[in-house]
Amino acid sequence: MERIKQMKLKKALFAMAFLNITIAFLLSLSIIWLCIELRSQIAPMGGISINMNSAHVITQPQNSTAQAALLADMISLAQITLPILIYIIALFTTASMFYHLKLKEPLKILTQGAACIIDNNLDFTIETTSQDELGQLCTAFETMRKTLLENNYTLWRQAEERKRLNAAFSHNLRNPVTVLKGSIKLALKNNIEDITTASNPFTDNLLRMERYTNRIEQYVETMSSIQKLEDIRLQPELVKWDSLISELKNMLCFLREDTQKQIQFIPAKYEKNILIDKSILFQIAENLVSNALRFATARIDILCSISSGKLLLSVTDDGCGFPEKLLQNGIQPFQKGNEDMGHFGMGLYTCELLCQKHGGNITLKNNPTGATVSIILTIE
Repeated sequence: MERIKQMKLKKALFAMAFLNITIAFLLSLSIIWLCIELRSQIAPMGGISINMNSAHVITQPQNSTAQAALLADMISLAQITLPILIYIIALFTTASMFYHLKLKEPLKILTQGAACIIDNNLDFTIETTSQDELGQLCTAFETMRKTLLENNYTLWRQAEERKRLNAAFSHNLRNPVTVLKGSIKLALKNNIEDITTASNPFTDNLLRMERYTNRIEQYVETMSSIQKLEDIRLQPELVKWDSLISELKNMLCFLREDTQKQIQFIPAKYEKNILIDKSILFQIAENLVSNALRFATARIDILCSISSGKLLLSVTDDGCGFPEKLLQNGIQPFQKGNEDMGHFGMGLYTCELLCQKHGGNITLKNNPTGATVSIILTIE
């Protein structure tokens, strides 16, 4: 058997088939010979016995002759059917031996390895049990695993290097920005009597410098916040649906205090608890509703429901809708819907990062009355 395990698949299949068919052939010959012998022994012994002196007629009872004939027919039937059954059993035995000796273990190893790779777990080893085609496939899987592990390490090092570079960039940029802000404030303080003079070019330049310096400072803070978002770890907890909806509704009502726009919040009914990171959900909802309040004309509709282990949240406003460029290119950092100097266009990008951390996604679309942003979070 060990020699068969080391054979190639085709050669092993032929070897096992030849072995089992040979055994079946020998068993069939033995059965046929045995049936012939049995039939010759139980054949009716009637007839005439002749010797040199006289002739004797030997007869048997009629019942005994009928039983012997029936038994002989049964033996003849067994002589035909048993060899056929033996060959069928030989075929099934060949298939079973081929599976257990050549296929079962390699397939199990490959299936377990594929499951680990799907789960992003590369800290394992794929063993090679033989040198046949499946053994070579196991070797190829192991090579692929090592390559993936090396690539992951490379990507991780690059990501860490990028994080360190962004952190250093943000930190080093804060000092000159702070110096610029202080210098501009000092210059404005020394020229306070000229600030109200619209025709003073020096004062205008100082005010412009102050505005753009504040914008650079906001840019640095935004870069730092994105860095922190990438380092966030998911911390889901079991919460009651009604309690979660109540907290979410209170937060959204707080957002509309500074505006006259209406917010219509429509949650679905759900009886079970859900596993979710509330901080991520609230931050996504806050960003989406804040963006909708900026662009909405008078009304915002919010729908929240559960379906197939997913939390669905959609925010619809009655504004002008998303630019076609944004819908075509997708969500990108620092991409704005208008030229508002007070925003960097990071709200949707932040929501996308948080959705991905929670096993979900975000979609944008325009409708006849405005725009809709929908998010999906995995809650199982």
